[in-house]
Amino acid sequence: MSSNFWCGEKVRLRAVEEHDPEAASIQEPDTDLERFEDFIYFPVSKRQHRETWEHLGRKRDDDTFFWVIENAEGERVGNIGTFDCDQRVGAFKYGVVILRPFWRRGYAREAISIVLRYYFHELRYQKVTAIVYVFNKRSQRLHEGLGFTLEGRLRRTVYTNGTLYDELFFGLTREEFDDHHPTAAV
Repeated sequence: MSSNFWCGEKVRLRAVEEHDPEAASIQEPDTDLERFEDFIYFPVSKRQHRETWEHLGRKRDDDTFFWVIENAEGERVGNIGTFDCDQRVGAFKYGVVILRPFWRRGYAREAISIVLRYYFHELRYQKVTAIVYVFNKRSQRLHEGLGFTLEGRLRRTVYTNGTLYDELFFGLTREEFDDHHPTAAV
């Protein structure tokens, strides 16, 4: 990879391109993966899919943004997006999705680190929150490994597969990020 801020050793983060909606719509929906996001969606047409991606790719008035995650070979391996960006308080949230064939390769870890470095060191945010569903053990381990602290639990707020589940709230401050990722502060 290059010396581009948005590139790590394994991934490159980029904006949505014109070809992304068509490329993504070719893939068969992974309903098990959708369940990890929040729930299984109704099928959508290619036009609806394209409109959704076009909406994700638009610049907003706040610091909300949506990136496509590519690996070193240029394959789209997932996406990451920020939301609930409160500039006054300096807090934001994010969500990350890695497509099933690319799990367990460190792509999510590196993409999250790049986004956190940007929000903490370029935009002056001081706190991030990640919401993880209690049944997503991989995501829990990922966030603990990144230095996040389990800050709370909302009981029975997610309904999927006929069962109610809890949401776990993991938090990380800029100082904790710098302590856990000392090279990010350079």
